[in-house]
Amino acid sequence: MKRNSTLHIPRWLAKFILNETKTQPNNQQIFLAILEPMSPQEWCRIWIPIIHPDVEAPYPGERSPPGYMKASIMTLCKLTGYSECTVEGWFYGKTYHHTLGILLRCFHILFQFQRNIKISDNTL
Repeated sequence: MKRNSTLHIPRWLAKFILNETKTQPNNQQIFLAILEPMSPQEWCRIWIPIIHPDVEAPYPGERSPPGYMKASIMTLCKLTGYSECTVEGWFYGKTYHHTLGILLRCFHILFQFQRNIKISDNTL
């Protein structure tokens, strides 16, 4: 998959980032790293085994184990609001809007944050 070197973010968000980081330009890099789009495949490789512990994760270069695609499609449908047919197309090369990649990155960050809070709560 060819990566585009340009990061596409909504204009209002770019203005917000520039405004919020005027006094600390190094924070721009942090914001932009957070907004690096994430493909549906990449998101699913990380989160499907965690969300669905009974579903085995695929190994690189191998076919997806039974149930993995179904779990991936159903989970992404619930998160994004897109239909099963649309989500399934993403796994077979159909293009998707660049904001979907940002949305998946945001879900990734939120889920990581949620897991860290749960771990912290258990150690208290």
